[in-house]
Amino acid sequence: MSDIFNNELFEAFASASDNVYIYVCDMEIDVSRWSKASVEYFGLEGEYIKDAANVWAEHVHPEDLDVYMEDISSVFSGAKRYHDCQYRARNRLGEYVWVECKGSVIRDSDGNPKIFAGLMTRIDGQSKYDTLTGLLTTPELRHFDFSVLSGTALLIGLDGFRKVVGNYGYNTADEILIEFAQRIKELCEPEWKVFRFSGDEFMVVAFGADKAKMTAYYENLCRETETIELKNKQRINLSASAGGALFPQDASSREELINKLEHSLEHAKNNQRGTLVFFSEEIARKHERGLALREDLKQCIRQSYKGFELYFQPFVMSGTNTITGCECLLRWKGEKVRDSYPMEFIKVLEDYGDIREVGYWVMEQAIRQQVSWRDTYGELRVSFNVSYQQFLDETFESRLAACAEKYGVNPEYIIIELTESCQVDNPEELSATFDRLRARGFKIALDDFGTAYASLEMLKCLHVDYIKIEHSFVRELSEPGHDIDYVIIDNLLEMCKRLGYDSIVEGVENDKVAAIVGEMNATLLQGYYYSRPVCRTDFEKLLDADRGAA
Repeated sequence: MSDIFNNELFEAFASASDNVYIYVCDMEIDVSRWSKASVEYFGLEGEYIKDAANVWAEHVHPEDLDVYMEDISSVFSGAKRYHDCQYRARNRLGEYVWVECKGSVIRDSDGNPKIFAGLMTRIDGQSKYDTLTGLLTTPELRHFDFSVLSGTALLIGLDGFRKVVGNYGYNTADEILIEFAQRIKELCEPEWKVFRFSGDEFMVVAFGADKAKMTAYYENLCRETETIELKNKQRINLSASAGGALFPQDASSREELINKLEHSLEHAKNNQRGTLVFFSEEIARKHERGLALREDLKQCIRQSYKGFELYFQPFVMSGTNTITGCECLLRWKGEKVRDSYPMEFIKVLEDYGDIREVGYWVMEQAIRQQVSWRDTYGELRVSFNVSYQQFLDETFESRLAACAEKYGVNPEYIIIELTESCQVDNPEELSATFDRLRARGFKIALDDFGTAYASLEMLKCLHVDYIKIEHSFVRELSEPGHDIDYVIIDNLLEMCKRLGYDSIVEGVENDKVAAIVGEMNATLLQGYYYSRPVCRTDFEKLLDADRGAA
């Protein structure tokens, strides 16, 4: 046996690491010796192998075989001095793992190849490549100098992927990610790089590409992945949003590029879902404002909800125009951000998980206020909004019941309005919650009814007391060309009556709309014609005037 196979150095290196495998080849007889660790891990026929280059090629992933063969042939022919290649190799379990293979050829005095020796390092454990998709991981971005390179980068994220996981399970979700990653890579040009960013987000670094080219790439990707067929032939519909940034124009470092891509993707998901949004200074300003809002809101919550206040918009009894109650609406003025409107700050509360505790504060303030008015104005219907997130909180019912008992409120006059009714994932579970609340005497309302077909779906399984007709059908009712709105409202109100539900019509903005709706079968009316949302003092003035007129 050749001396190159039997020496202390080979034995020492062969046992140095479980993730590093060494080999040496006597090229004159084309026999190789492989370390015991490599034999065991890759399931080789033995330590000594004849024609090892071709034997090993059978372990190389078919997609990487050309890369491997080209590199090894270049070394053996003398075109390259060193073997240096990364590819996937099959282990004894049939799994493909990423390896980095390095080696060199020793030649005799005549230049003929004599010995080929090298080592393979498993790099799947070093996070160079993502184990699920096989794509590069973001630490590999450190190899690129974005201050001298030019091109466009995209950060692509699947829309609503949490719901996909919830509906189909983690195994199916992984299969979807693998397929989606493959489509991303297939549509790229050879010099582009694709990374698994995190979770359901992927990053494409397109060297030399401009906005127009990457917009076309994104649109093509959306078409290709609109429906993905799984191994079991199941078809899944997907939607993807993306943020884009140019380098070095927008960003000249890895950190800056990632930061601006994240801002752009966040903007796309929040404002233009299913589109590609390129970074702009406006997006940067909105992001900074969002961070400032979040910190200011948290500070106010920590200070016993300082800056939060309830405003009240009256419910008017149809036919008599008597104020019979009100909706409680949250307002906030921060210490630093003093001009935030409800749709903005409530979304921040929802995005960062603070809406539940703020929601409990609103609930307590509304119940306490109802009781404080009782002696002066009699029982008033008081409603407050509860998001679907809050209903999912297992402590919601007990906290509501405890709050009602604490203040001695009559639950018959407390209306709990479900917002986001079209985003309910588990209507059966929500229906059980509604039934328990109604058994305690509380009233339930579906808010913004009519904005989507899902609202009608909700009626099939949810038992409620009030339907709130969405203001978009109402506010322009007196304008020419809105006859269809009249038909829709009239039929919705008739449906409520036949189902035994009371109704609240929002968006009554002027006397003409009030006159039209007043002739319908509505229970309660609400809108600027009667009053905008006002502070407690001003609402009490409305009550005083209403009771005085009566």
